[in-house]
Amino acid sequence: MPSSSKIFHSHKFQLVLLFFVFLLFSLWFTQSPVRQLNIMVPQGGDPFLVAWLWSWEMHQIPITPLSLFDANIFAPFKNTLAFTEHMLGSLLLAWPLFLIFKNIILVFNLISLLSFAIAGLGMYLLAYYLTKNKAASLVAAFIYAFAPYKINHLEHLNLTGLWLPYFFLFLHKISRDFSWKNTLCFILFSLLVFLNAMQYFLFLPLAVLFFIAVKLRLRRAGFTKEMLIKVLFIICVLLLVAVPIAIPYLSLKNDFNFERSITVIEGLSPDLFDYFISPFFYKLFYTIFSQEWAVGTGLVVLLLLVFAARVLYRHPPQDKTKLVYCFIGLAAVLFSCGYYIQLTRADSGGLIGPWALLYNFIPGFSGIRAVGRYSIFFLLSASVVIALGLRTFFVNHLKNNKKKILVVSFFVLLFLFIEFSFAQPKRYVPVIGHPRVYDWVKAQKNANIYLEMPLGLNYLENNWDASYEYFSIFHFKKIVNGYSGYAPKAYEELNKRLRHFDFQDDDIMIIKQYGATHLIFHFDYYMSTFKDKTINRLKDSELVKLIYQIDNDYVFEIQ
Repeated sequence: MPSSSKIFHSHKFQLVLLFFVFLLFSLWFTQSPVRQLNIMVPQGGDPFLVAWLWSWEMHQIPITPLSLFDANIFAPFKNTLAFTEHMLGSLLLAWPLFLIFKNIILVFNLISLLSFAIAGLGMYLLAYYLTKNKAASLVAAFIYAFAPYKINHLEHLNLTGLWLPYFFLFLHKISRDFSWKNTLCFILFSLLVFLNAMQYFLFLPLAVLFFIAVKLRLRRAGFTKEMLIKVLFIICVLLLVAVPIAIPYLSLKNDFNFERSITVIEGLSPDLFDYFISPFFYKLFYTIFSQEWAVGTGLVVLLLLVFAARVLYRHPPQDKTKLVYCFIGLAAVLFSCGYYIQLTRADSGGLIGPWALLYNFIPGFSGIRAVGRYSIFFLLSASVVIALGLRTFFVNHLKNNKKKILVVSFFVLLFLFIEFSFAQPKRYVPVIGHPRVYDWVKAQKNANIYLEMPLGLNYLENNWDASYEYFSIFHFKKIVNGYSGYAPKAYEELNKRLRHFDFQDDDIMIIKQYGATHLIFHFDYYMSTFKDKTINRLKDSELVKLIYQIDNDYVFEIQ
């Protein structure tokens, strides 16, 4: 039986310890309400969107999986799940947790916290595989797990990049040992990236091409018949999973003439200067509406990156393929700047960037709205380069002196901790219990289509649609409302028209022609004078009939 000392010093134990330490750090950086994780979420509509996505998928997959994308939101349109990321990758984590806790809000918060630990552990494994140095790997893992970008997108579980380090780890492994074990693991993590964030997955072929190009340049690439079989196997498995899921997204362009305008992309894209802004100064440069611009990794990370580059220039690694991360990081920066590359937003023009080629010529890329999110590949690359540089510094300058390495690593981590702590996550807000009217809706016919009032507008005010979408998990009936990464133009027009409902019969006719069969008014969201006026007007109309009322919610059937 191994002694407690041997267990403590075993690598597996240290990995488990690292995972739980990072989980504790995630509580600090996210400022999570530990005792209220079952009733509170980060502010905004996205936590409700994710909770609805998982709930819909857990509801629909066991019943009719082939109709998964015909979700209950944005009725009467079809294929409405494709208006956003499907989040099937994180569903693999959410489903077993939901079976245990039976609370989708708690599950969202748990996975949000776990994503930091999973990502950090993955970066540690990748960095350790490349450096065989625990201290350098720990620094890289801390950077990748808790960089301001991660904290800034706390509510966006698809942007955590938790599976990316594992993908690159097994990309390296199959380049050295193309065994079936490494092949299957590479396929697994490729699929997890695809299922969790298709936007990130679209970048991976470029990373693989960089990797292959460096290999060929160094004349280390050679193909055997067995390797060719495994490559074809990888491609076939990925296509088998990816194509059926990608088809609904590709059909959006034909069904809705769907593509993001260059103006929208540029409005959400960071500029080169944004990469140099520290979280110390985020409040000065960014508002709640410019979250996508905040891509700066922090001054400490940039200084470490410059230091690592200098060390590696003087002492190049024997395995030059590791330097592929320099190309990946540069490509990520250029892509993230959008259609035009500008130094600052004050520039009136700019250079046409490589993203323009993808936007115009590669299917799928014209539908991506916030390309600044590709900055995560810069973060990943910077973490790896820093690990390589620190390892070289520890060996060549500190002569592997454990005490000196410990002191240097401690202060590096301390400075990172201090700077990252200035990144402010979304504050947590309580989730109200579902209104009792939805219990009545659950018992009604599946053919009914409900329009819930009031409507939100363009995601800039109280977005009631996010709440209606979330509450639909208690009945899964069709609703006209929806909150997603995209909304049909017809719905946006309806939204604008009904923002100030003025009781005209032609409004009711437009709602009927749109496809709704019932109106639900939530009068708690209106002024009290509006309720009396609305009910009296609707009672006088021959186009609607009050059929149910509970608490302050009224259901009208459209005649």
